[in-house]
Amino acid sequence: MMHPASIQLKIADFIIDLILPNNVPFILDHGFEGYVITDQKERPSPIDNKSVAENTISDLTIRCEIGCSNAPKRWQEEIYSAKNGDVALWKIFNTVDGICLHVFDSENLTHLQHIAFYQEEEQEWVIFSDLNDHQSLESLRYPMMPLILYYLSTKTKSLLVHASGVFDGEDGRIFSGFSGVGKSTMAGIWRSLGAEVINDDRLMLRKIDGRWWMFNTPMYYSDTQKKAKLDFIYLPFHHLENTYERSNEMPIVLRFMAHCIQHGYNAKHVQWHLDQVLDLAKEIPFARLGVVPNNDVVTFIKMHERS
Repeated sequence: MMHPASIQLKIADFIIDLILPNNVPFILDHGFEGYVITDQKERPSPIDNKSVAENTISDLTIRCEIGCSNAPKRWQEEIYSAKNGDVALWKIFNTVDGICLHVFDSENLTHLQHIAFYQEEEQEWVIFSDLNDHQSLESLRYPMMPLILYYLSTKTKSLLVHASGVFDGEDGRIFSGFSGVGKSTMAGIWRSLGAEVINDDRLMLRKIDGRWWMFNTPMYYSDTQKKAKLDFIYLPFHHLENTYERSNEMPIVLRFMAHCIQHGYNAKHVQWHLDQVLDLAKEIPFARLGVVPNNDVVTFIKMHERS
């Protein structure tokens, strides 16, 4: 898919400028299609006739460059490595003015896919990526975009969390946990009863104008931008009967924090995420939820929310 030299994405109400080379085809995975700004009403107003690339209203700029071998060798000591067994998924290095990520191909972990530099104060990424087999550039190929969203969450009142989210027209609820607890099952049950599923695996939570909201983020499938207010947070688990334990005490709040996407190497980021979770706990009810996975659980939940 060919794009002009600059495009904009809108993800979780963040406006992201993509600055592209004009001499190669650029590809966005089909999961991004619903996040590309095509409606002028969504596009921030230009300032002093500046181009999109120069428009300072955007929240983040991503400059896409060709070839990992062209990346300047500016990284220093390694400070974090995310691994699958003994094999790195990505590595983080210090630089003089930020950090550098080495991101490996999720389908071939021996292949370095991106070398990405992040300058926190300028809110700018520069990503060097090798061309794919079709000689096209895929600068946001997984897992690059989730990593970018994670770093956005360290600078704004937001959290990236493993959760499904649903909105029934009145209330927004998320069901958070690791794989296997029933996040997607709960989303499917609510969908079958007419609720909108915001996302069934990864959500961005943001506090905007004093209220917490949930947003979907780009996945491997096509979707449109979705947003709903957040009213309840649930930590579900499979059980022989439906159970409901409401508590905003620290053990449940910290259990929820364990489901937030975070890199533990940076104490400042950990504290920032803890502050956001504690703010959530002041405003949003938390509950542990034992689940029998059928439609009755929806009636059960609503009954306990009203009590």
